Amino acid sequence: MAPALRRWVADRSVVGRSCVVAFVADRQSGSPFLLPVRHALVADAECAAGVCVFRLRMGDYTDLDDYPVTEDELRAEGHRYLDQLIALNDGQFYLATGCFPSRSMANDGMHSGPARWAGAAGRLAQHPTFRDSYFIRIDEPVLDRGGPVPFDEQGRLLLSDRRAVRLKVWFRTHGSVEGDERRLSCVTDGAHLRISFEDFCDIGSPYDAVEFWLQPSPVGFDALTRVTVAHGREGEHPEISAGFPVVVRRSRSRLLTRVTLSALGAFMIGLPAIVGADSPLLVRVLFAIVGTALLSVSTIAIVRGGS
Repeated sequence: MAPALRRWVADRSVVGRSCVVAFVADRQSGSPFLLPVRHALVADAECAAGVCVFRLRMGDYTDLDDYPVTEDELRAEGHRYLDQLIALNDGQFYLATGCFPSRSMANDGMHSGPARWAGAAGRLAQHPTFRDSYFIRIDEPVLDRGGPVPFDEQGRLLLSDRRAVRLKVWFRTHGSVEGDERRLSCVTDGAHLRISFEDFCDIGSPYDAVEFWLQPSPVGFDALTRVTVAHGREGEHPEISAGFPVVVRRSRSRLLTRVTLSALGAFMIGLPAIVGADSPLLVRVLFAIVGTALLSVSTIAIVRGGS
């Protein structure tokens, strides 16, 4: 790590700074490979026993519209960039540095969608390390009625029971998929969170997307579960998997509705005794029927519905 960057870590001034995460390979060869992949913010950093650990909050993918595409062009650009980088750092190469060439890698503030992700994946696939790889992107979960679902500070997805969520997953590969028999699958615990339709998709094209629908089950208490997206050959152990924890929270509005209907139902059932035997029999029976119906709705439709 560059000395200046080490000082920033020591005095904590590095926290909150923006950075770019890049893939660098074959640096000591005559044709190194370099690709800026993603923007990030430094959330925390610390040095211990000569090792520095950076915790990053990942942001948008870099805009690579004007960046080389083929392997030869990428290696030529990487050679030029690394030469400039080493020159700016007094002839030294550092894995992490705050002094780099002025090539524009600024974050333009635009949300990076699948197109930017595919651009980065397609260029990474030019390197032998990723040539036969499958790249997977998990979009931000969206509620069934639209709008993103919040994550808390621990990176846990916060869901309310019985609110369906759409999870879109993109995949891309550089090679052919014919006869490969690979699939994407979405796995949950099946108790507090389940897949409302198919939980897998057979991969039949090099670049496509699949949408999984997640259905939280009614819960009597807040529950912690997990969503995992896995990739691999059918019938074999997944080659790669990624996911995130999910907190399924008991619906406060449903609980309030249940309490209200239960109280109202109990009141209606007891109302004939309050009004007395002098009231018409038909009215007393009607009160009891309405009260029983309200209790049934609160117990069966609200508590047990969807379980």
